Amino acid sequence: MESYSTIYTGRTKTVVAITILVGLLCGGLTFLFPLKYSATARLLITQLAAFTLDPYTALRSVELIGDNLAQIVSTSSFFEKVLKSGYQIDETYFKADEVRRRKQWATSVDAGMVRGTGLLELKAYHENKDQAAQIAGAIVFILSREGSDYLGRDIGIRLVDAPIVSRFPVKPFLPVNIAAGLVLGFVVAHIWVYTDHRNKKHHGNLI
Repeated sequence: MESYSTIYTGRTKTVVAITILVGLLCGGLTFLFPLKYSATARLLITQLAAFTLDPYTALRSVELIGDNLAQIVSTSSFFEKVLKSGYQIDETYFKADEVRRRKQWATSVDAGMVRGTGLLELKAYHENKDQAAQIAGAIVFILSREGSDYLGRDIGIRLVDAPIVSRFPVKPFLPVNIAAGLVLGFVVAHIWVYTDHRNKKHHGNLI
């Protein structure tokens, strides 16, 4: 078994160069996709019957309600409500084909509970800042008014953080893409160096 130093002696610069090159390439590919801003809002979920439960059970119950609402937000029926909410949402932005339209909506919104708080965090993504804010506002409006109708529970939903738009695009996330590219480049570089070493040795080019 050949040692690491035997294989990589004199090839360190090659490994570094390939790693950096692939990392920059992956970062550059980010700009081939539309840059999207996010609008984030938070809602406080309360259960009116929670006073009959111990604090831990009450919190777990609220989190379960929030998880269910988070799943509902990405559905096509909820999307239709968003379009009809009265907010200034550009419907032409979304695909005409129903299947692609649903997939696009699912990637345009994100919702999840902030564990241990009873807060439901909502995010809407769009290439236009104002549109991201409009979509987030519509989601908040619908959940505040009709959230309890979806679950048939005696719950309260109150806005605690109004939608705020990110100052810079958040999708695709450039630092993550570059980091992933560097890892990929590091692996590719080592595979290439090892393969090149074995080929040269096989053909008698190594002493």
